[in-house]
Amino acid sequence: MSEMITRLTTAADPHVDSHEVVRRTRELETLHALAQRIAESLIARDVLEGSLQTLIDMGWFACGEAMVRDAGLPETVAVGLCRYDAVASCPLHPALQARATAALDAGVVVRDPDWYLVPVGPHSLLALSGAKDVSDSFLAAFIELVRSALKRTVLHGRLAEKEQQRSRLLHALLTAQEEERGRISRDLHDQIGQALTAMLLGLDQVLDRPERAALAKLKDLAAVTLGDVRRIALDLRPSVLDELGLEAAIRRYARDVHERYGTEVTVLVTLPSRLDHQEETVLYRVAQEALTNIVRHARARTVSVVATTARGSVQLVIEDDGVGFEPDDLTHVEQIGLLGMRERLEILGGSLRIESAPGTGCRVYARLPQR
Repeated sequence: MSEMITRLTTAADPHVDSHEVVRRTRELETLHALAQRIAESLIARDVLEGSLQTLIDMGWFACGEAMVRDAGLPETVAVGLCRYDAVASCPLHPALQARATAALDAGVVVRDPDWYLVPVGPHSLLALSGAKDVSDSFLAAFIELVRSALKRTVLHGRLAEKEQQRSRLLHALLTAQEEERGRISRDLHDQIGQALTAMLLGLDQVLDRPERAALAKLKDLAAVTLGDVRRIALDLRPSVLDELGLEAAIRRYARDVHERYGTEVTVLVTLPSRLDHQEETVLYRVAQEALTNIVRHARARTVSVVATTARGSVQLVIEDDGVGFEPDDLTHVEQIGLLGMRERLEILGGSLRIESAPGTGCRVYARLPQR
């Protein structure tokens, strides 16, 4: 941008006539007006409309349109100084879409007797009519300003989308946390609480008249209750993850899945050494969430869990032979688990990819950069 403005301001040459000086001064005034007009625009349409209006207000063109191509032919999103009530009534308009498409595909300014077609982005274009002494250097500087503003709107849009995702995820996590607490409370009350109550009643009876059969039943009940306590603790956080690492924790969870649901889970972990605490926790939670989703929805017979290193990253792949699904058709509730997995990975610079289709099972690819 600075180089272009420098070229515009090289009016010190004594051979440059007064008309040229006036034109260059007007060019700089236009660029300054444009920069002020779109400085705080965070919506692409506002940037295009402001750019179009600046060129017309400063007298460079008689009229024009701002066009955007999302899919198919470019569509008009803003009009500048059109003397027709409907832009489609303009005799120059019918052939404009095809010309604009060609200009966007070529990515260069196209001049013909009716229009200046000026691409200002991969999908955005200004169609300007009635040109008045527009130099190539001025137009190039103008385009660069608009493109920079459009890139800013794209970044802002991505940031806003990310913040919305984080907000939805936070709400989902809080909801899931309360649901998990409710489930643990019910487990403690319905299973552990009732079992302990039964043991107390049984002990009251055997204290007066000890019987081997009654004591054996109480022992069995204590063993079952202990198993329930261990299962609840395992769901919250397996101690084996801290003591023995990721492979042992995944194998333990896979064994529990098989015992509870009958699903065959094959585990292959070929990591050269243990990962750090955060990485192991994230990958374990991803595997846990994926396996939970499989037993809930996939109706799979077999599942494979593979953790390995490749191209400077740790990769975790969970694949099943279930019914599959269309990722774009998931409901908001169904996306909560995927959002949670993706968020955990992205915090450590990783990524998540899902591949699935109806009837083809599902493949979950999680990646973390090696540190």
